[in-house]
Amino acid sequence: MSSAPQWEDPRKVLARHGLAPKKAFSQNFLVSRHVVDGIVRAIAPRDGERVIELGPGLGTLTGALLGAGARVVAVEKDREMIAVLRAELGSNERFEVIEGDAAAVDLAALAGGERIALAGNLPYAITGGIVRNLCEHAASLSRAVIMVQKEVRDRLIAKPDTNDYGALTVFVQARFDVKPVLKVPAGSFHPPPKVESAVVMLVPREVPRAEETESFRTVVRAAFQARRKTLRNALGQAVGVERAEQALAAAGIDPKRRGETLSIEELAKVGEAIGAP
Repeated sequence: MSSAPQWEDPRKVLARHGLAPKKAFSQNFLVSRHVVDGIVRAIAPRDGERVIELGPGLGTLTGALLGAGARVVAVEKDREMIAVLRAELGSNERFEVIEGDAAAVDLAALAGGERIALAGNLPYAITGGIVRNLCEHAASLSRAVIMVQKEVRDRLIAKPDTNDYGALTVFVQARFDVKPVLKVPAGSFHPPPKVESAVVMLVPREVPRAEETESFRTVVRAAFQARRKTLRNALGQAVGVERAEQALAAAGIDPKRRGETLSIEELAKVGEAIGAP
């Protein structure tokens, strides 16, 4: 078995290959060994366990995962980064790189009928698309440890009737238990972003809190697109006032409540009532 790569400052790797971070790819390379080690501890790969890494960049986290005994399948879009990864890690038989879009990769196909672990320092410009993809493939994941903007972390862990509670919260928490892992200051990256970051762990729920049906999506979007309106008015704009009133009555929800006060289970009840014939 190939030996695990030793830690090296990612800025030296960039310089060695004559490259610079690309704004078009939202490239902010993680240069903090403390943060990298924290991500690896959180995902805690078993020896030989396969881990999908989204947006590996220069391979800093990749090398640490390999050092922890994981088999890493890295999904990278930037062909220059793919060349770096192959040059730096290609001799390790536990490493594979795939050219692909982190927001659209078919995780179920990569999982091959098993549950896989996932890690990633997500490109912030496409975080929403990546998180949606994780929700769609929750059944193929054992756990996911991802880096996001701090404000996204706040939304992912939010409770009902708070400013951060919104559609993203509902869709993610319907499928996952979300656990904060660590906060990441801007200085942990090269170049430093203008936002603070955080690492979270997503653990799929064996039984989802809500099924993401079309009627459920309609209710959630209506509720949070008009946060200050009553459910009667917000949902009425989407499906008609009469139908909204009937659904809220069937679900046992006061039509004068605002959508942001409802739990995921309450939103699911309204969605079921809306979808009922």
